[in-house]
Amino acid sequence: MIWDRLKKSPGFKNISILGSSTIVGNAISSVFWIYLADLLGPEKYGEFGYFISIAAIVSNVCLVGGTWSMTVYTAKRMKIQPPLYIISLISSCTSLVIVFIIFNTISIGIYVIGYVIFQLFLAELLGFKLFKRYGKFYIFHKIAFVCLALSFNHIIGFEGIIIAYGVSYLIFSFPVFKMLITAKPDFGIFKTKFGFLTNNYLYDLSATANNQMDKLIIAPMFGFILLGNYYLGLQIIGVLGILPGIVFNYILTHDASGQSTTQVKKITLLCSVGFALLGIFLLPPLMPIVFPEYTEAVTLLPILSLSLIPIAIHTIFSSKLLGQEKTRYILIGYLISISILLPSMIILGNEFGAEGIATAYVLSQSAYAIFLVFAAKLLVKK
Repeated sequence: MIWDRLKKSPGFKNISILGSSTIVGNAISSVFWIYLADLLGPEKYGEFGYFISIAAIVSNVCLVGGTWSMTVYTAKRMKIQPPLYIISLISSCTSLVIVFIIFNTISIGIYVIGYVIFQLFLAELLGFKLFKRYGKFYIFHKIAFVCLALSFNHIIGFEGIIIAYGVSYLIFSFPVFKMLITAKPDFGIFKTKFGFLTNNYLYDLSATANNQMDKLIIAPMFGFILLGNYYLGLQIIGVLGILPGIVFNYILTHDASGQSTTQVKKITLLCSVGFALLGIFLLPPLMPIVFPEYTEAVTLLPILSLSLIPIAIHTIFSSKLLGQEKTRYILIGYLISISILLPSMIILGNEFGAEGIATAYVLSQSAYAIFLVFAAKLLVKK
């Protein structure tokens, strides 16, 4: 009876749509990442991850205002879409020229333009609670990316995979360009909502730095082979930690509009504990069979799996604070996380190697989660 009522609830239906599309889409890309890791080998795979990290950092620099500004204000029915699209598109096109001058390649620039437009588009769909449409675009993009990446890698090499990313994003961005032709942007919203937009932008930059700076440190200090092992470990953690990401996309719009999702959050935490145990005990023995070249990933994975619990916690509390437009606390949390990640990765990495690097990652995620819980419970006025 409870199950029947659960199936009929709008929340269950919407989470099911988001969940199934995210699982299917990530399953497609995960199979590709597994194939790519085996195809390239640890060193080339690490080098590829290094360039993807650079592309991700540049992309978020160009996302003026941040993606979650789009979701939050669209959910509040504010006309923020045209000005956000236009400013971010101008900045991403500018980055193509700058990146070409610095790295002598257009692959990163193409990635940036496609990523910026597509991420804003998905954020807009979430804000309007168009979960079914979001799911379709998400899955079709993954399929297009894999097909293009396999073709471009065969012709150009792993740099072609980065270009394939950008092209696959742009294919599904036509609704945005169609809207911009007739749009009448009101840039005054940047003045009235400057504080939240700025905090959210800095939040996105801090999040990206927190997620990508470790690769930029590992490559020059410990080499591409170790980075390849670490990068593979993070891909597996990404698969195991898929649930909080799904739930975040659902609960953010509800937190922004003041609707309760307490039960969903409790179930998410419980499932994250189960996935962490899976990564600690079950998967490591399988790693040498599936990835015989990635010997250090076997010791990395159990430690990295511990991060799934704090990741679930800070994902839930990030949604709560974002919904209340309290992004400064999330920004502070990311700065705390980065301030722990960078020095501890250098110190522990030099002292303990791969295990030290994985431990640094877990410590930074835990510090971020602890601060957000503290901020949400004690600092933010109800």
